[in-house]
Amino acid sequence: CKNVSKMLREVGMRSEWCASGKEAVVRTEEAKEIGDLFKVYIIDWLMPDMNGIETVRRIRKIVGDEAPIIVLTAYDWADIEDEARLAGVTAFVSKPIFPTDLHEVLNKCCGTAESTSKESLNDYNIVGKKILLVEDNEINREIATEILKEYGLVLDIAEDGSIAVEKMKAAMPGQYDLILMDVQMPIMNGYEATKH
Repeated sequence: CKNVSKMLREVGMRSEWCASGKEAVVRTEEAKEIGDLFKVYIIDWLMPDMNGIETVRRIRKIVGDEAPIIVLTAYDWADIEDEARLAGVTAFVSKPIFPTDLHEVLNKCCGTAESTSKESLNDYNIVGKKILLVEDNEINREIATEILKEYGLVLDIAEDGSIAVEKMKAAMPGQYDLILMDVQMPIMNGYEATKH
């Protein structure tokens, strides 16, 4: 909730968050009563008290079809898409959610988020900067690599802290502009590697 709220604030949106479907419904009712309706809803698919579909149905009863409702899910939504669309879901976003994904879906659903994080990053002229990415998880490495390469960054990879330390010892001065390092890794964690 906090991360998504931060992403929304970074694109100039005022955000509020809650941790349950029931609370989301109550907040929607209150917002309608005071005439300050939410412009978009972002709802997790799996919640302990009320699942995403039921939360969407109840919110739709209050606000009608006006506001887009985006569902976050860590699962393939193909199996639930028809039911979700009938309940009033406008779009889906996969978790973990990245700023570019959020901006894209907001632009598609409601024309908000005029600037993307890619444009913001390019304001700092980062194209061609060299990064040492230290990550032991192969999937996380692949995701990070794809995202960072989109911004024109040049990457070198280390699979754990000890490899990163060796690469830094062998590096020429100024070879890396930045190190992005995971904390929890086998052999040598991020804290230990940073000390070396």
